Amino acid sequence: MKLKDITINNYRGISSLRIPLDELTVLIGENNAGKSTVLEALRLVLTRGFGSRKDSRFAEYDFHLKDTAATPLTADPIGILLHFSEDHEDDWPEAISQQLSEVIQIDMTNGTNHIWLKATGTYQSVTTLFETRWSFLNTDGAELALKNANTHNLLVKFAPLFFLSAMRDASQEFGQRGQFWNSFLKTIELPPEQLREIEEKLQEVNASVIDANSDLGEVINRIGEVRKFVPLAAPDTVILEAIPTRLFDLTGKVQVHLKAQHGAKLPLHRHGEGTQNLAVLMLFQAFTALNLAEAYAPESTPLLALEEPEAHLHPSAIRSLGTLLKNITGQRLVTSHSGDLVSRVPITSLRRLYKQNGETKVGQVSTNLLDARELQAVDYHVKSNKGHYLFSRCWLLVEGESDFHIMQRLLEYLENSQDELSLSILEMSQVRGKGEPFFKIANALGIQWFLMVDGDSAGKDYARRVASHLQPGETTTDRASCWVYGSIEKEFWFNGFQPFIESKVSAASKKDIGEQANGDQTKELNGIIKSAITSCGQKPGFAEALFEEIKSRGNMSIPQSIKDVITRVVQLAGG
Repeated sequence: MKLKDITINNYRGISSLRIPLDELTVLIGENNAGKSTVLEALRLVLTRGFGSRKDSRFAEYDFHLKDTAATPLTADPIGILLHFSEDHEDDWPEAISQQLSEVIQIDMTNGTNHIWLKATGTYQSVTTLFETRWSFLNTDGAELALKNANTHNLLVKFAPLFFLSAMRDASQEFGQRGQFWNSFLKTIELPPEQLREIEEKLQEVNASVIDANSDLGEVINRIGEVRKFVPLAAPDTVILEAIPTRLFDLTGKVQVHLKAQHGAKLPLHRHGEGTQNLAVLMLFQAFTALNLAEAYAPESTPLLALEEPEAHLHPSAIRSLGTLLKNITGQRLVTSHSGDLVSRVPITSLRRLYKQNGETKVGQVSTNLLDARELQAVDYHVKSNKGHYLFSRCWLLVEGESDFHIMQRLLEYLENSQDELSLSILEMSQVRGKGEPFFKIANALGIQWFLMVDGDSAGKDYARRVASHLQPGETTTDRASCWVYGSIEKEFWFNGFQPFIESKVSAASKKDIGEQANGDQTKELNGIIKSAITSCGQKPGFAEALFEEIKSRGNMSIPQSIKDVITRVVQLAGG
């Protein structure tokens, strides 16, 4: 069974949100955007053992408090709706169709089966309790009247949820009660004769260890005096076990050891956090491959909710993990803050959670948004090499290398930290489609953006394309601007920096440039700027030299056109 989408209303920091899900869905976004809330909502609804159709699963602060006057007692009801669906007709096994027939709803247009399960949380003034109510809905959203009270648990059997929080504890997961490890320990069985033989040998080994130390005999005698005060069996009131002498005790203490590079065998919990983290994920993979059908049902499809799997891992290991996640059995819902992990999953698998006017929104890239060449461009320029760009609140899109380096330094100089603003500068001169793939991706994911280009014909072509990607009510000037004097270098030239730029060009070079220009002032100016850039070690060096000059003059020397761009992107980033 595949979970098609989850709709959340009035739960914690989310007032209203619907998230479509794929086989692999990766939730990204800033802290407190709602990623963990989504996983918790899913865990709450799909936890095994619903019991009665009414319980108190929600607590006070699970209710969304929309303003300072709101309280859990007066808040709107919580609603969490899970929608399960077939991808195509007859996709579900017969066992699911039969056992869940009472709640299955058929789409008459394509014959696919659907199930809607809803958990509703309210405060009951009569009982003064927070009540959780479970219901299955029809296609119109009305509650179904059920004859089978066990339908909730049947659904969970076919769609079992396994939740691994960011605080994964390998010692717990590989302990006797670990949700995956325990199922393997239970499968350890031996024929009665072999069992007796092994336990006898264990007792012999245990006796040898104890008998080899005479002091332990005295300890046994002293502890045995407890029988004077407490009724205990005799003889052999006290038994010391250096090792477990019964098989079920022994198997319950099975430990995983890994050999370090130098050959030493160390318990898993003595290895690094990253290694332990990976071991837990591999354990889950083994569980789904070997024990899932026995623990649940042969037709079960596991749903893994995994919080920040990149924790404690080296970047190379994180990228490998991204590939691993695509191959894990079942449906996977993952939260991540890692650009390295994002670089290894399809961009269509991403769901970016963000806040807009205080409301949680979700952005996603639909499968038909980009053509093959555009998708290739986004993969090359953003996702594969700079996945962290997808976490930004705002993009400043610039046409050239000079703009990239100069704007980066000026933002910091004017005390607008890119990191604090969650602002990224993207150079797009080599991007197919004059930057349009970036406009599409940003709009789809809910990333704010602004385009800054040269004032020549190529730059104006960039700006014209913006018109097709504006939001309702926006104009081109809200999203794009051309440099007044044609390029960022000329903005400085015509705003008091001509002497500085000319100082970077030798007299001989100026003479040659003037002769080649033959009276063409524009050509001569372009030649001088180009020569100044070359003498500084190309554009990065020129940007650094220009920045040092700006610092010596003060921020009042920065051209107003550049300040206006910075003001606009800071505004878009929410700063």
